[in-house]
Amino acid sequence: MDQWAAETKRRVPPWQWALVWLFGCASPAASTSTGAGDAATTADLGAAVEPHTTPERPDAAMPPDTTPELPDTTPDTSPWLAAADYCETVVDAFCPYYLRCGRLDAPDEASCRAAFLETCNARYEPHYAAFEALGLLRLSRAGVAGCRLHLEHVECAAQVGDLDGACGAMWVGQAPALAPCGLGIESLVCAAGTTCVLGLDFCGSCLPESTDGTCDTERRCPDGGLCIEGACVTRLAAGDACTDADVCAVGLWCAEGRCRGPTIVAVGDACDADLRCPYKATCSGGKCVPLGLLGEPCTAGCASGFCDAGTCVPLRAAGEPCGASSQCVSTRCTEDGHCEPLGATCP
Repeated sequence: MDQWAAETKRRVPPWQWALVWLFGCASPAASTSTGAGDAATTADLGAAVEPHTTPERPDAAMPPDTTPELPDTTPDTSPWLAAADYCETVVDAFCPYYLRCGRLDAPDEASCRAAFLETCNARYEPHYAAFEALGLLRLSRAGVAGCRLHLEHVECAAQVGDLDGACGAMWVGQAPALAPCGLGIESLVCAAGTTCVLGLDFCGSCLPESTDGTCDTERRCPDGGLCIEGACVTRLAAGDACTDADVCAVGLWCAEGRCRGPTIVAVGDACDADLRCPYKATCSGGKCVPLGLLGEPCTAGCASGFCDAGTCVPLRAAGEPCGASSQCVSTRCTEDGHCEPLGATCP
């Protein structure tokens, strides 16, 4: 949050600015006396006003400063947003897209917002915030704006993952070349000009990207390109014409002459590796069934927590007891049965 409160004055919250201050600061009227009979009155008046008027009393109480401080209207020009506000920042961009493309099992925008915020805050935002605290990841203001515009117009089939297209620019890695990286969100920590290359143990390094179209084990192809015989080959996007010799983008494959991804079906429909269930649903017994939110029954599982005695309960924080990694916010349960802290998993 912006820290713009003045050092010696109380900040007026924005909601209070609607109250127009009408109080004037009037000076005490001067009093004169010429008669002896007025001496006591004059002395009493002097005693009453002395704390306000006598310079010999530097410690005397002064009238409170009731002048309201004008709110700071300077626009925030920082290129970064707080990772802890991620879900609330992007929900208005993702829910219209989810509903338009059937990506989340929700009947309306209010239901979508509730499910999105609960799941995002439980499973994803804590990881982003942890990597931000480590200095490894930043949320780009321009990237969020670009993602919002992108999701308004993108064809549903062309957006396979949430961070595809322009939305991939929301998170900006800060880790330098050769720094460690890992699976999932941890793969985003690599700075511009590098890419995370994982090993068989799902840990890897941020390797430099090629700048001249050539590649090897030490220089990777930019933009997810594939290295074939020492040359970078650009992966084809969804809908691009392809042959068996071409390489489609990650998550896509060449079918009937076009790069395509999975088809999203609705709850109650048949599902398999090609027919995928929407968010807040899972494929069980060849059919898409809904997942529960917190406090709901977990017949098929939970969207934002884990199943405990038939009900979805919140994920457990670091140090709390666990019986499986799926019960922890960090997705890691130690051998002695406690949730590990959030943060990097790869040394």
